[in-house]
Amino acid sequence: MSNHYTISQLDQHTWRLEDPFHTYLYLVEGEERAALIDCGNGFSGLGEAIASLTGKPVTAVLTHGHFDHTGCAALFSECLIHPADRNVLAQGFEPAERARQLERFCQLYQVTVSPEERAAFVGMRAPTVTGDLAGGQVLDLGGRTLEVIAAPGHTRGSVCLLDKKYGYLFSGDMACDNEVLVYFDHSAAVEDVLESDRKLLARRDEFTQIWPGHHRCPLDASILEDYITAAQTVLADPAVGKRVELPDGYKLLYEYKTIGISYTPEHVNK
Repeated sequence: MSNHYTISQLDQHTWRLEDPFHTYLYLVEGEERAALIDCGNGFSGLGEAIASLTGKPVTAVLTHGHFDHTGCAALFSECLIHPADRNVLAQGFEPAERARQLERFCQLYQVTVSPEERAAFVGMRAPTVTGDLAGGQVLDLGGRTLEVIAAPGHTRGSVCLLDKKYGYLFSGDMACDNEVLVYFDHSAAVEDVLESDRKLLARRDEFTQIWPGHHRCPLDASILEDYITAAQTVLADPAVGKRVELPDGYKLLYEYKTIGISYTPEHVNK
């Protein structure tokens, strides 16, 4: 445990960090530089945790714009995100929204934060985005690369990162062993989920493990098959999901095996 972060080593040059709200961050080190795939909710101590693992310059690489993946991105001088999620990123740093989410997550995960930590969390500043991510782009870390795979669904700008050398697919929130949420105003559609997961599954010979943003890990490619089946079921019958009431509306949840797709009728087809 380093401050607020539990660190697990995947191999000699790759680490998973978990913050108190159970978001995963992945530090991927090359010979010349490192990439931090997602930056958590915004708890203190991340800079020190990263410095204990690598002395190389670190670029923040964001799989999507949600606040629980972008919180500490401003710690890094370079920050990359898909342009479709820039507005989502900005919304996650509105103080009132951060305060609301902090309260909600503290209750959900039974976490207590000090007044100082609360003030720092709510006042976390947004990063300066220094570059865009695009499908097919290759990030060169020196002797190790990450290929960007555009994977709209959860958000319109969601991406996954493929590390062919080590056989890792970092999937953000697009392939978790729980459910993918496709009901936000800024989400894409279930049809996009189907296309994105087909695209990822077509690359299955290039990775052996999927490392998601939350929940059980690592996963294997069969989780993508489950999402494809679930998405096909929803597209064939958009009313198949059970209605789940939300504080500001509702969603439909279709569950299949260990996963699910949460959506609304407006987010079924493109």
